[in-house]
Amino acid sequence: MFPVLLAMTATGSLTAGPSDKGSSGIRFPEVNQVKIEDTFWKPKLNLWQKVTVNDVFDKFEGKHLEHPGEFCNTFENFDRVAKGERNIGRHAGAPWFDGLVYETIRGVADLMARQSDVALEKRVDGYIDRIAVAQASEPNGYIDTYTQLMEADHQWGERGGMLRWQHDVYNAGMLVEAGVHYYNATGKTKLLEVATRCANLMAEYMGTFPKKNVVPAHSGPEEALVKLYTLYRDNPGLKKQINVPVVEREYLRLAEFWIEGRGKHCGFPLWGTWGNPAAEQWIRDRKYEAPEFGNHTRPSWGDYAQDSIPLFEQKTIEGHAVRATLFATGATAAALENRSPEYIAAVSRLWDNMIGKRMFITGGVGAVHFDEKFGPDYFLPTDAYLETCAAVGAGFFSQRMNELTGDAKYMDELERTLYNNVLTGISLSGTQYTYQNPLNSAKHARWGWHDCPCCPPMFLKMMSAMPGFIYSQKGGMISM
Repeated sequence: MFPVLLAMTATGSLTAGPSDKGSSGIRFPEVNQVKIEDTFWKPKLNLWQKVTVNDVFDKFEGKHLEHPGEFCNTFENFDRVAKGERNIGRHAGAPWFDGLVYETIRGVADLMARQSDVALEKRVDGYIDRIAVAQASEPNGYIDTYTQLMEADHQWGERGGMLRWQHDVYNAGMLVEAGVHYYNATGKTKLLEVATRCANLMAEYMGTFPKKNVVPAHSGPEEALVKLYTLYRDNPGLKKQINVPVVEREYLRLAEFWIEGRGKHCGFPLWGTWGNPAAEQWIRDRKYEAPEFGNHTRPSWGDYAQDSIPLFEQKTIEGHAVRATLFATGATAAALENRSPEYIAAVSRLWDNMIGKRMFITGGVGAVHFDEKFGPDYFLPTDAYLETCAAVGAGFFSQRMNELTGDAKYMDELERTLYNNVLTGISLSGTQYTYQNPLNSAKHARWGWHDCPCCPPMFLKMMSAMPGFIYSQKGGMISM
């Protein structure tokens, strides 16, 4: 268990109030309401805040490279977009790097909520200024630097775009999440305003007919929109501080549309049969727009993106393990608000299957190297993939299930994952990371950076949030 000193702030009561409508009544503290004073976690949290965060930001800026080139600084993507550059054919990093930056900011926010850091806050504020200027270059508030710099006519993967590659909706969701967490940590609204403007655009564009049938090809945005909804619902006065309209109910509706819209598409391409190149070309050729598919259809993103069948029909957790666990986390967050029996039954099935038949003794999930995905039941080889990000997703899923039900078994599994498959994801120095965490790790070593450095931001998200998972309150009862 966690050796901690609990410190309730003067304004930090967890007593359930009017904002608990629709929720389970279980309240977790904010990270600044828990003070950790032990010899295990406190030094690590301090190291990650002082060393790891700056290491990750430095590497996104390309400072680790001996001979950095012109397109090695991720943040310069925002600067190029701000200057009006479009379709230039170059982008620093993969399409999802915007989202990784936002995820890192979310992790930083929670660390600073626990322990203020003037220099770090100044650094992040500088990044936020650049993000805001980039967004302002588009009249409608759209921001996705990869799409803007590489294929600007394909916003949200439409009109011959390929959302599974572009990650527009994922990036936007991580922007929303970062805006919520940074406001909670600092009280500053600039990033939240950028995030709200982006959320408004998505809520206006995506949804039931006549809106567009667009769902995330990489999950994470579902929970982010629920967080934005609850932030404004619980803080109605905040709307007056934001210079854009706030339609919080629409954010929850959009999250539910994304969740319930899985499996509702034209039925093609057949990813497993055709193979990725042919499937991607079919989408690029806009074959899903054929009249026989109707006027509110879209391509299938396949099992890989939890899009083969609707959530309520899913019996097992499938596909890319990070996407799958984050999808389940988002559905559980929505269930906390709508209390739908269908939602609760569905996420319970997915969790039971993940824990009972597809999780390793270390809390790792996602056994298969190809597509970084879940294998069949009881496929648990010693050389399994077990991505750090997937363990983080599984941990967040378990925490949300505890919040939904109050059952302690979910926190037991969070703890298993936290101490094993997540904690292995970083070195004692705080500057080396792992992507895979197989049980037989003889041939694996930590790396300083990666072409797909998704794990350090996800690691920071989990560990910065960890103090807020140590206890919960329901009525007069506190659970540790």
